[in-house]
Amino acid sequence: MRYSTSFKTLLFTSVLFSFPLIAAAQTNEWIKEEDRFINLIDGKKLKRFLIELSVQTDGTITGMGAGTDVTGNWNWQDNYFCRNLSWGNRDLGSDCQKVELKDKKLFFTSNRGLGTTAGFTIQVYLP
Repeated sequence: MRYSTSFKTLLFTSVLFSFPLIAAAQTNEWIKEEDRFINLIDGKKLKRFLIELSVQTDGTITGMGAGTDVTGNWNWQDNYFCRNLSWGNRDLGSDCQKVELKDKKLFFTSNRGLGTTAGFTIQVYLP
């Protein structure tokens, strides 16, 4: 079956413009409770390109970033994940971040949700 060029263009355009609508239909869950956050990260690794972190229930953070050790501590304050990190010898400082769950990924947005966002895949830790 042959389709006209105008039909193909119309079909392509309708599919192309439907992607933002599909993305908008996905919901983010703002993780406001420490217990909910712990249930998501307990026994898991958080991964993104060149970064792998373990956020432990005892308040410690360990891992690697671009081949360099990452260490730190975290606590929960007023609906936010607050962390203090070091990357090798570099102190990355403290920051309280908004945490959201979307499509089995955790998104951390700096400056209480007003800054930049980094998404991490949640993976079961297998020693």
